[in-house]
Amino acid sequence: MIAEEYKREKYVPDTSISENQTTLLIMELMKITVSSFKNYIALNYHIKQNLNEPDWTQTYLQQATKLIRHFGYPFNMDKEYQDIYDGSEGFSDLYFYTNGEYESNKSIFSIECKRLPAPPPKSREKEYVKGDNNNGGIERYKTEKHGKGLNKCGLLGFVEKENFNHWNETINKWIEDLGKADKSWNDDEILSNVETNTDFCVLKSIAHRKNNGDINLTHLWISIN
Repeated sequence: MIAEEYKREKYVPDTSISENQTTLLIMELMKITVSSFKNYIALNYHIKQNLNEPDWTQTYLQQATKLIRHFGYPFNMDKEYQDIYDGSEGFSDLYFYTNGEYESNKSIFSIECKRLPAPPPKSREKEYVKGDNNNGGIERYKTEKHGKGLNKCGLLGFVEKENFNHWNETINKWIEDLGKADKSWNDDEILSNVETNTDFCVLKSIAHRKNNGDINLTHLWISIN
């Protein structure tokens, strides 16, 4: 668990902060939320076996929004983003937007959530990367079903079986195999681990898009097994 999260000073909003600073604050929030999320699940262990992907996502969101209020982060977080600004076709599972009174509610960082492993049937096995009907996690960003108009987004993985190293190796193998069979994929899109502890793992990758350049992806995986 992360023992220090509630020692953080309240954030004093600064409308002049850069996009990079905002992204760092988003990732800070996402990481400190892990402890609250896992503590909540531990206290309500009787519900754990019945939760699906939307349930995990909702539980994580609820804990994150409490911390946003507690620390006064300069953004809000919500679910099921319909992009009326840049025209992304899909609904992002989670998204952040600025909290200025008259500022746009446009997503500044969108997140796709996935279970690891994917639920049955077996045809969904590689859904974190690529799926049927353009619904793979990384695939959604490559095709701009999510994240159109953004150059930084993320994925949130709920690891129900195996460990972080297993999924890093497995997902990278899927990407490398796709790079050999599909010219729209490349093996430089593999995930690189940047931080790991008992509760969560942070990885980075890029996804090549056809029309608007690369998008940088941050992956946060939470161990819930």
